[in-house]
Amino acid sequence: MDLRALYMYAAVPVLLLCSAATFIQSPTDVFGPAALLEPTPSSARDFGAVVSGAPFAIMRPGSAADVALLLRALSSAPPRPRAAVAARGAGHSLQGQAQARGGIVVETRSLPRNVAVVVPDVSDGGARAYADVGAGALWVEVLEECLKAGLAPPSWTDYLYLTVGGTLSNAGISGQAFKHGPQISSVLQLEVVTGNGEVVTCSPAESPDLFFAVLGGLGQFGIITRARILLQDAPPKVRWVRAFYDSFETFTKDQELLISMPEQLDYVEGFMVLNEHSIASSSIAFPAHINFSPDLGSEGRKKVYYCIEFAVHDFQQDDGSSVDHVVELVSGR
Repeated sequence: MDLRALYMYAAVPVLLLCSAATFIQSPTDVFGPAALLEPTPSSARDFGAVVSGAPFAIMRPGSAADVALLLRALSSAPPRPRAAVAARGAGHSLQGQAQARGGIVVETRSLPRNVAVVVPDVSDGGARAYADVGAGALWVEVLEECLKAGLAPPSWTDYLYLTVGGTLSNAGISGQAFKHGPQISSVLQLEVVTGNGEVVTCSPAESPDLFFAVLGGLGQFGIITRARILLQDAPPKVRWVRAFYDSFETFTKDQELLISMPEQLDYVEGFMVLNEHSIASSSIAFPAHINFSPDLGSEGRKKVYYCIEFAVHDFQQDDGSSVDHVVELVSGR
């Protein structure tokens, strides 16, 4: 079938988000047409490259109303086999969560990507700055817009070319999580399209059950179409330190020490050094001379090293002694 432009009116009744099933078209003119498109190769794969399942069709919504139209049509038809509907952002899921074999993939990158930064008046007591962000926006786009106001979200993912809706559906973990929690800890409000096609604005005070279910819910409770993200002052500079280890025990002990010091540190992360590429991978973002020449197996034996990266936001309020103190603690162990 040539699906260059397919118009579906209503189909199977039960929405099973992010779960494989068979889609059966059943046109009943109830809610008007929801435009579906022919699947693309990318709709059948993700970053994990473990699972591959081609959908019946894809949808590129221009608004939350478009998503609601589709889900209402799916949920309101008479009982039939379940349809798989999966939201796909940048496609960085690992086990096919953004795929819908035989179903419909909703490509959320086509949703509005606007970023509106709101800075409260200084007279407005304890009000804090925030950004209203379309779920299709990439985090790098959020950062660029927020920095214009000297602000940034407290917690990030290490890779910023991911969608807001995608990482909030998974939690969003990075080296700031030990201090601020994952990205979902900085969400003030969401706009969500539920499985029955209802567009709901939710928060800890308004529809809290839906709010907390959707955050980190892997798309099982609705599709995020907008988020309100808490902001804080962005540091003008960051002091960044790397420490290399050949002892796993010392490496893990130092990690535990560092994450117990959230008042002094803003970022802590560790990784294994398996080859030369592992050493250079993050220095692209943080250029620095690396005074470290590991022996990764010159005698035929594979040797593994470990690395801790930690950083401190530099607001130029002191002489940097806090960073020096942390370095002394680590180097003296």
